[in-house]
Amino acid sequence: MLDLLISGVVASGLGKGGYFISLAWVQARLTELMGERPFPGTLNLRITPEARDELFRHREQFAPVIAPDDAACPGYLAGIALKNSRGEQLQAWAILPESTVHADVLEIVSQYHLRERMALHDGDCVTVDISLSKDTSSNFL
Repeated sequence: MLDLLISGVVASGLGKGGYFISLAWVQARLTELMGERPFPGTLNLRITPEARDELFRHREQFAPVIAPDDAACPGYLAGIALKNSRGEQLQAWAILPESTVHADVLEIVSQYHLRERMALHDGDCVTVDISLSKDTSSNFL
């Protein structure tokens, strides 16, 4: 069981998350897992490397995002609650890439353009509530 409340700061990314999410097989797999088509981009939150490491240690409790014709798993997905500093809360999804250049970034995906939907800007504080059980089928909100 994993139950974490993580604070992060909104930060601009390199666009790689948007590219990955825009791939047809990723769109299909995320739509299957999320029950909705994801917006083709991610919200990047700067978190402590320790918090990201803790999440990554528990990635087996996330759902694998695997290409249909490949056994490799490029990332993991879990339902979260995302809350901005004004108290607005939205259900979203944390996506942990297996390989990344950032040790201090948590990528969030949703059916919405999260920056617009929650009026977020670089430097804004956001809280992520991640509650995972060992049974990954129950990790989706």
